Amino acid sequence: MKKKEVAATLALFLGIFGVHRFYLGKRFLGILHFGLFMFSFMILMEEDVPLIIFPAILGFIDAVLLFVMPKEEFDERYNKKWIKSDYAEPGRYRSYGNAPALPAPATKTVEKERYFKKKGVQLFRQFRYEGAIEAFDEALEINFEDPSTHFNLACCYSLLNELDNAYYHLEKAVQFGFKDVNKVYTHRALSNLRADAEFHYFVENGFKVSAEDRMEAPRSRTIPVSTPIKEDPPNKKEAEALDLDGDLLTQIVRLGELRDKGILTEEEFKVQKEKILAEK
Repeated sequence: MKKKEVAATLALFLGIFGVHRFYLGKRFLGILHFGLFMFSFMILMEEDVPLIIFPAILGFIDAVLLFVMPKEEFDERYNKKWIKSDYAEPGRYRSYGNAPALPAPATKTVEKERYFKKKGVQLFRQFRYEGAIEAFDEALEINFEDPSTHFNLACCYSLLNELDNAYYHLEKAVQFGFKDVNKVYTHRALSNLRADAEFHYFVENGFKVSAEDRMEAPRSRTIPVSTPIKEDPPNKKEAEALDLDGDLLTQIVRLGELRDKGILTEEEFKVQKEKILAEK
């Protein structure tokens, strides 16, 4: 592995010959640099023109750039193949002597998924459900089988009363491992979904709904049979699902309904929302 300090020192003292370029593995540039020195040296000897100063200046500039270059950038440019060999296989570890193993760094894909999920939760808490849906959709583009993301999308679509989409994502959440059934029955954001008559058929069908089931389902707003609530502990992935205070969310949703009906102005809605949040 090449050292930044060694390369900079070679450039400072032997940069006129281009030695530092050979050290850094830039052989073609090193040959050109050395050729420039030889050409300038011959001109100096025959014509007494000090062109030899140019390769010296180039070496000095390289030395300054190498001294001030961050180590991460130096490694990225000149030690890339050694860095790759440390993590040749995703999820693998590599030990150095008696030193502890170094874990493979998180991939950019995982970081991007976390970013969109976090952004979606933030937008949801700001009651910007359309924006939250866009963020969660971006997360699904990266990892479609994440149950918490599907559950969060079901919550958003339920609040927007887009029940077809809510059913779809709730089905996918359960399919991919969301086993905390209690949240399906108690989460305030799914109240619109639970108020739909088809919710009963959805539950009876193992949290699955087909086009035929939805066409045959009655259109009353009463659930025919209540389903018992089970206290199942959430697993690690389910803990990432949206979790807001039930009473708080209910009050905010009701305020939003009053605003949509024209009973409250936008300014009154903001004032009342701030009062509720302050009380919590």
